[in-house]
Amino acid sequence: MEELILQCKELGLGSRIVRSALEIKMKEVEEIGGESLEEFHHLNQKEEMGIDRWLRLAKGREYDGDEVMLELLLEIYKKLEHIQQQISPTPTSLLHLEQSSLTCYIGHEFLCLKEKMQEGKMYYARVDLPSFPNKLIPFYLKMLTPNIARIIKMGEMHTRSYDSYIVECERLEIRSKKEERL
Repeated sequence: MEELILQCKELGLGSRIVRSALEIKMKEVEEIGGESLEEFHHLNQKEEMGIDRWLRLAKGREYDGDEVMLELLLEIYKKLEHIQQQISPTPTSLLHLEQSSLTCYIGHEFLCLKEKMQEGKMYYARVDLPSFPNKLIPFYLKMLTPNIARIIKMGEMHTRSYDSYIVECERLEIRSKKEERL
C-alpha cells in the first residue's frame, strides 16, 4: 500500500493522504452529463436547500439553544423526510451504480482504490460519508492509474464535508500514533 502513496506523490497528489475504508459505488460514463449529471445536481441541490441550509445560516447567528439537540432534531427531521419519500407515490430513486470498490487511502482531490479499474476511464460515483450527519456525496472521478482516481467534479458543500472528513481521519491517525508511543 505504501506504493500507492508514492504513486500519488509522483502524480502531484498528496497534500494530505490518510487511511480510510469508504465504499464507493460507481458507473462508467463517457462524459459529465445525462442522467448522472441530473442526479448529481439533485443531490447537490438537496444539500444546498431546506433544513440544512437553514441550520448553516442559524449557526452563523447567535443561537441561545443547545446545538447538539438542534443537530439531533435535524437528523430526526431528515429521517422523517426519507420515510416520506419512501412511501410517496413518486419516490426519487437514485441511479443504479453497478460497480463498487473500497478505498484504502484518500486525499483532498483523489482516492486510492483497492480494486483495479481501467486507467483513463471516467466514472460517476457516490459515497455515503460516515460523518454526522451522514452525507450521500455524488462526484465524478477519472482513473489516473488502475488504483488511483482524481476527483474531477464535486459540489461545493459536499467538498467541504469531504475535506472535513479527511481532516478527522488525519486527527484519528495522529491520535493512534501518539497512543502507540505511550
